[in-house]
Amino acid sequence: MRIFKGLLVFTLVAGLLYGCNKNEEKDVATNAPTNQNTTNQQAGDNVTDQVPFNFLEFSLDVDYTATESYEVEYENKKNGIEAKIKDERTNEKIQGDEAYTKIEPLLKQLTFDSTTSNDEVIDQVIKVFNITDDYQSIEVEVEFADGTEKEFKRLK
Repeated sequence: MRIFKGLLVFTLVAGLLYGCNKNEEKDVATNAPTNQNTTNQQAGDNVTDQVPFNFLEFSLDVDYTATESYEVEYENKKNGIEAKIKDERTNEKIQGDEAYTKIEPLLKQLTFDSTTSNDEVIDQVIKVFNITDDYQSIEVEVEFADGTEKEFKRLK
């Protein structure tokens, strides 16, 4: 009798597990991404395929006085995009989506690459970010999509 009960329980559990598994497969098939999304996911495995600019990281630090500065940070990492703006002249500190929304149009205007001269990069950053002429120093650090890291500086 014990063997019969054990066999009956085993059959019921096996049937239940088979039925649950079959439903999950059906759900996956009906919720599967389209070919377009699959292509984007495969391409998205490589961070450089997702780069909206020609760099993965961008950092700008403008010093106006010893206590006043303007800083912009952008990073495109595997786990997402990070953006920060800190303006001590206006006491503005924003980050995340709000910061990215504000700096994205500016970053799109930057056309320099790893071979561009220091002066050209700094001039372009001054123009795009509308940096006033009363700065003491500007420092730009960039990691380009090809992995090259560069630092550009100008002191007044």
